Amino acid sequence: MGQVISPITCMTEHPGFHPVCLNLYVLQTIYNIYKYDYGPLRHFTEEQRFRHLGYRSFVSWCWGYLGRSRRVVIPACVVLRLRREFPSGQYVGFWPSLDKG
Repeated sequence: MGQVISPITCMTEHPGFHPVCLNLYVLQTIYNIYKYDYGPLRHFTEEQRFRHLGYRSFVSWCWGYLGRSRRVVIPACVVLRLRREFPSGQYVGFWPSLDKG
């Protein structure tokens, strides 16, 4: 947020949000990297896949790599923007980590 001169009230207003979280070419590239590391996202529609990758990209942009057991709650404005951009009608919400370590 320190990179933005004028005050903004939501991360979706940040000039970096669209290229990092909504640009389809960037999300496709992120998916190629994801597939190499973890395998394909199975049982996902295209909208679900892009939304999932948008969430991952946002977290990486803001907090860096968190790992499997460390989770953060994504701001509601970001969640709603990604749901609006990539609608699917199936939303699961935040799942806390199941790891105990």
